[in-house]
Amino acid sequence: MRHASHDSISRGARASVALNIVVACVLAAAVPAAHAAPSAPAKIQTCKDAQGRPIASDPSDPRCYRPPLTEPERAAEEERHRKELEAYNACKAEQRSLQSLVNRYPTKEKHDAARQAALSQVDSALRVSEKRLEQLKAERKRLLDEAEFYPSGNLPPKLRRDLEANVALVEAQTMAITNQKEEASQKNSFYDSELAKLQKLWLPQRGDTRGCVAPRD
Repeated sequence: MRHASHDSISRGARASVALNIVVACVLAAAVPAAHAAPSAPAKIQTCKDAQGRPIASDPSDPRCYRPPLTEPERAAEEERHRKELEAYNACKAEQRSLQSLVNRYPTKEKHDAARQAALSQVDSALRVSEKRLEQLKAERKRLLDEAEFYPSGNLPPKLRRDLEANVALVEAQTMAITNQKEEASQKNSFYDSELAKLQKLWLPQRGDTRGCVAPRD
């Protein structure tokens, strides 16, 4: 009886060991799978070639076929290109103008001298006009003093003509002075505008160094 019981115990122990081994194997296989990060499926972009065959590639691939534009699409594309070309040409022209400006006036002293030279011409003409106006006013006073001898207003023809001519000349000279002052103001504004641009161009970084954006094809 003791022998049979011993065999039964041995078989039970062996079965228990075998079961433990199986469990350990299962757990060992499950642990890497639990820790492995799920891999994201690769995103494949496709397009079609001119024959309609699919191409597994980026849509920018030159083999990708692009259908021709419709008439409205073509018109919109041409208008976009026209505007971009105009902006590009205007930008390049502005760049050339600024470069020419800074070449002409590399320093503020040169620009100040140019302003003074331009204004001196207007100032000279203005002084002549103001002097002429004072002469005309003095002449008018003389004519009016002479007209006082004719209280009835019955002036001699020559005196009447001289007074009328004097009035016209005073008006013309006054208008000339107004125009000359306006011209001086415009010249100052012009040189002020140039100076504002030059003050940026004279900086070490030469102001705005951004290039012009060429139109897209």
